[in-house]
Amino acid sequence: MESLTTYQIQSLSGLVDSDRFSTGRSNRELHIHDISPHRGVLPAAIVWPISTEEIADILQYTYRQNIPVTPWGAGTSTEGNPVPTLGGLVMDCTRMDRIINIRPEDLQADVQPGVLRKTLNHETGQFGLFFPPDPGADATIGGMIANNASGVQTVKYGATRDYVMRLTVVLPNGQVIHTGTKAPKSSSGYDLTRLFVGSEGTLGVVS
Repeated sequence: MESLTTYQIQSLSGLVDSDRFSTGRSNRELHIHDISPHRGVLPAAIVWPISTEEIADILQYTYRQNIPVTPWGAGTSTEGNPVPTLGGLVMDCTRMDRIINIRPEDLQADVQPGVLRKTLNHETGQFGLFFPPDPGADATIGGMIANNASGVQTVKYGATRDYVMRLTVVLPNGQVIHTGTKAPKSSSGYDLTRLFVGSEGTLGVVS
């Protein structure tokens, strides 16, 4: 789906500010490859949400219109994970880059998905803390969650999955759910947080 109807473009562009929606070819071509050899199908448009509510509105519309959506982080994957294979719409989350809260006494931080790994470590470093998973590239936290990023420090510290305690996720139909708590899960029942970590955007968009 390399093109959208005029009505679909008008509807989608109306869900965000005008500077956060583009059908320009240059923007679209920037989102058909990561740093791997893989090349995707040119998407019809790019959208840059800045809140969970905007993601929900976008996915509600695309779900009804049967428009494929590919979440996008920093594009640093080496395996083609964020590359659109059906065209459609690419949802670039890099403008959701706020560190909402750092609680050093709890060894926890709340962040939006577009926060870069090195930025988070710079801020937590002021408290003598750091986020251990290191895939090499300066990936976004959302992308690291989507891919369960690991790296050279994983043998000692573990992968991304070992550090995610709760998530806000927007499902493909636009429904917002919250998984996990501020306490580690040790009881019976489904561990939805660990289910979403590593799902590569196929189950929902972490916001």
